[in-house]
Amino acid sequence: MFLQRAWWLVVTYVSMQLTVCFTTGNSMQDYAYIIPESPVIQNGSQIEASCILTDTYAKESGVDADQIFWALKGNRIPKDNVITVNKTVSNVTLTISTVGLGLLTCNVQHNEDQVSTVFGIQVKTGLPPEKPKNLTCISYYNRNWTCSWDPGKDTYLPTDYYFHSSIIRGNNELHKLPAGVNNSYTILYPSINYYVLSTIWVKANNSLGDVKSDPIQMDPINVIKPNPPEITSIEQVPGMSTVLHVIWKNPNLPLSFPLKYNLRYKIVHAKDWTQVPPEDTKSVRETFVVQKLLPFNAYNFIIRCSHANDNSYWSDWSSEKIGNTPESVPTGRPHIWSTIENPQYPKRIHIMWKELDKSDANGIILEYQLKIKQKTSLKINTTDLEYSITLSQLGCEISLIARNSVGSSPEATLVIPDTRETALPPVFKFNAYPQDARLMVEWEPPRSTKVVSSYIIEWCEVFTNDLCRGPLYWQQEQKAVKKTFLKDHIMPFKRYRIAIYALYSGRPGAPRSKLAYLQQERPVNGPSVHLKHVGKKEVELMWKEIPVNEQRGFITHYTIFYKSGNSNESSIIVEPEQQEFVLKSLKGNTLYVVRVMASTVKGGTNSSEVNFTTSNFEKGEIEAIVVPICLCFLLITMVVTLLCFKNRHLIKTYVWPNVPDPANSKIVDWSSRNGNLTKNNLGPKDPMNLDGFISDVTIIEAEADDKYSSNEDEIKQLSSLKKEKSTSGEHSSGIGGSSCMSSPRQSVSDSDSESAQNTTSTVQYSTVLVSDNGYKRQQPSAQVFSRSESTQPLLENEEISDEHSYGNFGSSSTEVKRQYFKQNCHIKEPSLNEEPSLNELPSTEGEVMGDIDEGGSHRLDQMEVSDQNSEGSCPAIEEFSSNDNQTVVKLDLLGFSRCLETDQQSYMPQGVKHNSYMPQSK
Repeated sequence: MFLQRAWWLVVTYVSMQLTVCFTTGNSMQDYAYIIPESPVIQNGSQIEASCILTDTYAKESGVDADQIFWALKGNRIPKDNVITVNKTVSNVTLTISTVGLGLLTCNVQHNEDQVSTVFGIQVKTGLPPEKPKNLTCISYYNRNWTCSWDPGKDTYLPTDYYFHSSIIRGNNELHKLPAGVNNSYTILYPSINYYVLSTIWVKANNSLGDVKSDPIQMDPINVIKPNPPEITSIEQVPGMSTVLHVIWKNPNLPLSFPLKYNLRYKIVHAKDWTQVPPEDTKSVRETFVVQKLLPFNAYNFIIRCSHANDNSYWSDWSSEKIGNTPESVPTGRPHIWSTIENPQYPKRIHIMWKELDKSDANGIILEYQLKIKQKTSLKINTTDLEYSITLSQLGCEISLIARNSVGSSPEATLVIPDTRETALPPVFKFNAYPQDARLMVEWEPPRSTKVVSSYIIEWCEVFTNDLCRGPLYWQQEQKAVKKTFLKDHIMPFKRYRIAIYALYSGRPGAPRSKLAYLQQERPVNGPSVHLKHVGKKEVELMWKEIPVNEQRGFITHYTIFYKSGNSNESSIIVEPEQQEFVLKSLKGNTLYVVRVMASTVKGGTNSSEVNFTTSNFEKGEIEAIVVPICLCFLLITMVVTLLCFKNRHLIKTYVWPNVPDPANSKIVDWSSRNGNLTKNNLGPKDPMNLDGFISDVTIIEAEADDKYSSNEDEIKQLSSLKKEKSTSGEHSSGIGGSSCMSSPRQSVSDSDSESAQNTTSTVQYSTVLVSDNGYKRQQPSAQVFSRSESTQPLLENEEISDEHSYGNFGSSSTEVKRQYFKQNCHIKEPSLNEEPSLNELPSTEGEVMGDIDEGGSHRLDQMEVSDQNSEGSCPAIEEFSSNDNQTVVKLDLLGFSRCLETDQQSYMPQGVKHNSYMPQSK
């Protein structure tokens, strides 16, 4: 820094000089000069300087001393420090508080823009030399004599140092130190005078003054610093494993120079040295026997020496030399422990032990001898550190000894108790925590009267469910120890299960365990969240526990964050033991976003977000609505079913009419002699007259006026038909049930007092069976009728609507419109050779038209007359001619004053031959 500042001042000064030269073209000597020139002052003192302008410069330039200003190191000095003596002289007084070189300039202000430096001087600021202190000398025998001192502070000025020595008073030798050296001086051999008392001192001198140190007297022989001894060998002592013999060579010194020694040693790679007591090495010697060493160890040895008096210099330490102690009998017991690999019988025991420490082994362990004592003893010699054995029962004693080339160690014992034995007390308290980047375990001794011999601490890394799957580590501590560090196999962010056992003469007590981390961090991953149940106002969350190796610390709590839409996020803190939680007070039919954060003492990690939408209905709401509705519907259904079952005959009449089945019809014969209907006793397989056929059943709806009157014969004939109904009731349920109709009809009432006031009536005719040779109005000797009991519905082609007009019928002059409905009925024809048997039927007054074959007879089961929606009508029987040898029996409704509707359908009679339907053309 000082050199940089000096260089800057020099450059500034030269530039100012050049500026003045170029400006005036003359030398600065012609302008002015400063008194004193190049002063040297002490730092912090005042300096007075005068700038005197030359008369020539003052006249030519027209300047005077009032225009002069001073500057130090480029900084303008205040006018308060400047005094104008006359027109050409200006004085400045200032205090300089910085050391080094400074340029002091005298300057003239010509005008505001023009300034001239007329002269400048270098001011040196420094300190006077301090008195040299601590003058000492050291002599290297037959090499040199070196004296050194403390020169004090830097003077910032050129300072000279002189070394003075005097053997005889008045004979003073002066030695000037080389430039740059100010704190030591060396006199080379042979200029050294041994065994002579010399006086020496040091003097320092610079521009601000000079000073000298206090003189001292000494003999160079008394200040000799000897060279270090050289250790030549380290030897073992036979039969002594704790002793080494150290041999060295002393340095070259005068015979009259007494020596003393410092001898140190340590185990190789150890940090601390052990020194042999100084009183054992205070005399001149070249060997020493070091005792109390550890057997079978390597030791480093170093040595130094000095003059026997206390004020002499010690030599430097010698180079290290290594020596090895021999082997000895092992002194320590092996540490032994066991685990049960198979808890079921037979149990497999895994026995482990550790290598003896080097200080306990005292040599190289050649083998281990293991003894297992139960009812019989088992001896195993091995070089391994573990052994497994299967035992039929527990309750055994295990002993172990280690052997080297010299002997065997003391015996270590471990007792494996029987499972039926009562466990011994555990330690009172147990804790594990990190400390100084290591895992510390601490415990208190058991509160028991039994004496503890030692402690076993075991630990393992936990992977899942706080169970260990990796290797088991363990260490043994002495009974006086109450806390210790786990020695190895401890990593950060790993969970460890640590257990401690108190050993009572080799018998382990009950364990105490603790989970611990050396260092914790936030979890690697968050928990995996699932929806267990979603309701209307609540949702049940479930998450899996984070694997232990991903937790990297103890989970302190879970935080559930959830929100809906753009609303603020809510949070709930959950205990670490919980893995399910129910969020309540939610809104129905709303989309929510939820996440769960698992936290340790170092922070938390979030799970992935889960979206869900709450339900529209709460659990049971739908059931509360649907169940009553279903019950009501079931009740209504049951009521309707019961009503239908109770009125089944009425419903059947309207919904499912009893339609006759032509295939199963029976024939009823009508005997012309007695006028009765006779039931044919033909069986279902009896042959019928092949010459006959069954005519069509025709319903005629006729319209009659008030002037149409029924005669007495026709009324009687209808009465006969009605009686016939009661006789043949076992075969039909009425005209509507015995005819081949497409729609149900009501039967004619049996009461003679039924009214005949309805305007429209429907008459159903039974099928008339006639012979092929019948003729209109020719009465057969035996009249036979037959009808069908079929329930078969009408064919589709038989319901074609068509209107047929057949002219005027009856004795009235009024025109009557009639409509015919017909359907073929199938009747099985009897055999020609078999004559049917007729039963007597009540005679009926009426006129039946048609021819019947005398050789054949047919059966008419029932004859019913049905009047739909009318009572008391008296039909008149009248025949109509038919084609294809068919006979039609007509029953006209009498007593009607209103004509039938003209848009009703009409069907012509249709003949049936040989069990087939033949449609009648219009």
